[in-house]
Amino acid sequence: MNEEIDEYDIYHQDFTTVSEWEVFIARIEEILNDWRLSKASLPKFTSSPVSTKKWTGKTEEIRFHGLTFILSYHAVEVAKDTDSTEGSDDKSVTGELHNGIWNATTHFMDDVDGSPFPVSNWYGLSRYVMLYCSTPLSDGSLIKLVMSSVNIAFANVDCGVPLFVKIREHWQHTYLGFYEDNEYKTSFDTIHLKRISNQCSHLSGLVSLFKSKIASPVALDAVVVSTKFSYELKELEAFGWKKMTHSNEFLSIDGFDVKKLIDLPFGSEKNPIQSVLLNAIWPKFRECTIVESSTFSDIDPLMAPTWTITLKIRDNFTCQLSETISRLMDLLENGKLLMDILGLSRSLGLINPLHKITEAPITISKLVKAAMGHSKNTGDFKGPIADDLLMPLLYYVFPDAVEDDTFNYPEKFEVEFKQADSSEPRLCHYVKTSPVGGLVWRLSVTAARLHHAGGLPYLAHLWYEFTQELQYRWEHRIPVP
Repeated sequence: MNEEIDEYDIYHQDFTTVSEWEVFIARIEEILNDWRLSKASLPKFTSSPVSTKKWTGKTEEIRFHGLTFILSYHAVEVAKDTDSTEGSDDKSVTGELHNGIWNATTHFMDDVDGSPFPVSNWYGLSRYVMLYCSTPLSDGSLIKLVMSSVNIAFANVDCGVPLFVKIREHWQHTYLGFYEDNEYKTSFDTIHLKRISNQCSHLSGLVSLFKSKIASPVALDAVVVSTKFSYELKELEAFGWKKMTHSNEFLSIDGFDVKKLIDLPFGSEKNPIQSVLLNAIWPKFRECTIVESSTFSDIDPLMAPTWTITLKIRDNFTCQLSETISRLMDLLENGKLLMDILGLSRSLGLINPLHKITEAPITISKLVKAAMGHSKNTGDFKGPIADDLLMPLLYYVFPDAVEDDTFNYPEKFEVEFKQADSSEPRLCHYVKTSPVGGLVWRLSVTAARLHHAGGLPYLAHLWYEFTQELQYRWEHRIPVP
């Protein structure tokens, strides 16, 4: 006798319950739709877009199999004056990808375009979607599961942007990518080899490997190839670097040379070039045009139609002019008094400057005293700069104080006015500038050279005499040139 089994005791598999895999796919579709990456929503440019070489991005986190995945969208900014309409067809996107790949062959693996991932540089992409895991994605079965998920989400959304998945260790930069339309499917695959096989060491072997991966049942046309040979020079420290040294001969009392005074230090102290990369490029030729195998090669770098050279600059290197200006700008944070630097407080007994706030150690400048014929040995203040050198410096800054016309100001100052189209020049834009040869320009150059040669005491002495001259001109209503 058969026992009656209650139907409630039988386990029923509820296939209507959403699985974790389906939630993962639905989440990717939701994000792609929110970012408006479908072909119907992407902007279509009426002309060739002009990029600004600035990348923008969006990111979202997704949980799957206990791992954290980050889905990000990256696109290069387009100039504002580029005309565009909403919606793009398959041919325009495929043509953009095809042209980008050929354009990328000239700077493949040797240029950085500012994108967070190198796939934009490898394949010449202006926009792409990247899915990567916070931990290395090395499990083969999990990689296949993730790739099948993104393929389904890509097809459901009808995405118009190539999609990549980062696999293996992060330092290997291995990516699996694809783009699909109604007629073609483009695969962007990379492989990381520990050792290069003999077949991959020459052009004929690479072409044979490429055709075998296609596995076409019919005969294929000739493959179009772009070849580039790169030669990089890294050890540049062995080469001599001539540093432009600047002497302090202008401080010589025997003869004051203005040319040596205004010759500011310029150039890098060390070689700023980190490496030099020379590329010999053969762009877009058929495989039968050039023969290159393991035993024979027609490729001669000297006969390459295109040569490019790339200089990589060091991250941190010191430039002499920048260093000179930086030292002057650092003086803005110096809290020392001018009287203390020159030693005037102790020599004049000014322990508390407020007691003699109205008294000045020198009431008239050295230029006025020299013009009046006063003796130099009257117990005046003696700074670190000798009078025989200080007087030519002051005559250079104030050439109207002497009848000699050796250092006169230019008759006409030239100021470069930058103005927009169909607009009048605005002088207020140049309030903080000074023409070459003017008072402010001469004072700045002299101050920089003195500070570089003698430090803060030399600069303080020059500024002290400069302010004394301005005070005298103010009190006697003498115009400043």
